[in-house]
Amino acid sequence: MKQYFSKINQVITKAVWGIWFLDPPKDVSLDGYRIDNTIQYTDTVITFYFSVVVLALVYFVFKYRSRPGHNAQYDRGDSKKNLIATVAMGLLVFFSIDVVIEAMSFKDLKEAFWKFPKGSDVVRIEVMPQQYAWNVRYPGPDGEFATEDDIVPPLNLMHIPVNKPVVIQIAPWDVIHSFYLPNFRVKVDATPGMINAMWFQATETGEFEIACAELCGNSHYRMKGYLTVESESDYNAWLTSLADEDDEWDEWDEWDEDPLEEVTIPEDWGWPWKEIR
Repeated sequence: MKQYFSKINQVITKAVWGIWFLDPPKDVSLDGYRIDNTIQYTDTVITFYFSVVVLALVYFVFKYRSRPGHNAQYDRGDSKKNLIATVAMGLLVFFSIDVVIEAMSFKDLKEAFWKFPKGSDVVRIEVMPQQYAWNVRYPGPDGEFATEDDIVPPLNLMHIPVNKPVVIQIAPWDVIHSFYLPNFRVKVDATPGMINAMWFQATETGEFEIACAELCGNSHYRMKGYLTVESESDYNAWLTSLADEDDEWDEWDEWDEDPLEEVTIPEDWGWPWKEIR
């Protein structure tokens, strides 16, 4: 049902705006429609108010233009009538935009984004960004993190199964970063000294971009990762292949082209999983 309303929302958005090149990235998440709804409501109401202001300006410019037989009238705008109109307009904007958006946001946070999934079906992943790449870690057969059997894929690669909740815990190696999935409408900051978390669930398979949404240095633009959403069987086969092989491939080789870059690849990183209540 949620996917159905999400598709309707996308159709309405295209019909209202009619600008194909401004379409947002395709939403392939369980709760991404919530973010889209809030943004679209904000854009619609602000566009309405902006249009009213522009039309009023055009009307007043035309009505009070300089012309023969018309004398200018000076008004400070501090009369009781003007003050009441100003306060009324301010309250109207405040309640129709700020209050509504806050109500929608807290409703979505409580119903979805703060309601972290529990149980054995949850896919747990640790992410440690660094300048300028994504390090990803999965628990091994023992189900625990920061142990010898952890599964660490090549840099910038993450796989998840479709239709299963995924919980990300993130902590940076160096400076602040931000783990951003445009197609899932979720983002979480990687703050030095902290372990932050978010969760999401994919509803479609495919390959999607992982972006850094925080300026983290002069090569910030290079910090791009790849998220593959696949069937559960393909996902398990991928994990098994990583656990079985001794992968000597190193994506950092490309940095040899720039001798000014000095990069240290983290070793033995990871932390015991922090349960979120």
